Amino acid sequence: MSQDDAKKAALSILSMFDHGIIHLIEGADIDRPYNALTLSQKMHQHFGSFKVFFEAVPGAPPHMYRIGAFLHPFIARDQLPATRRVFEHASIDPPSPRLLAFHAAVAHILHLLGAGAYIERILDQMDRKVVREDGSTPLSHFVTLGLLMGA
Repeated sequence: MSQDDAKKAALSILSMFDHGIIHLIEGADIDRPYNALTLSQKMHQHFGSFKVFFEAVPGAPPHMYRIGAFLHPFIARDQLPATRRVFEHASIDPPSPRLLAFHAAVAHILHLLGAGAYIERILDQMDRKVVREDGSTPLSHFVTLGLLMGA
């Protein structure tokens, strides 16, 4: 499977969950302000791995979110969950509620399926370039992900 084929497949799967969301995150649109959040480096890593998510607070002012996490309580400590209003500026679009809701849904799905931990293990093994001698290393995943990531 080529990188273009894999990208098309991933976009098709995303489209199944929210028809029409693809145009918000493909091409130059991925760098628009509505697809941006300012987070600390560690929080950005947790957000990117779907361990931290933002959920709109029902009945609250616009752009008020409950920030939740699927992190070990020791890591989240007294910081999460938290409720915050995302920064708004008159000349910059705020983060898209639709994209944040979609991200939260994916985070919940991965958490409930246990897929997040599985994916993290594979990516960690790739980073460490570990190949176990018992044959249990998912080499096909490494090759596929390497192609997707341009490695």
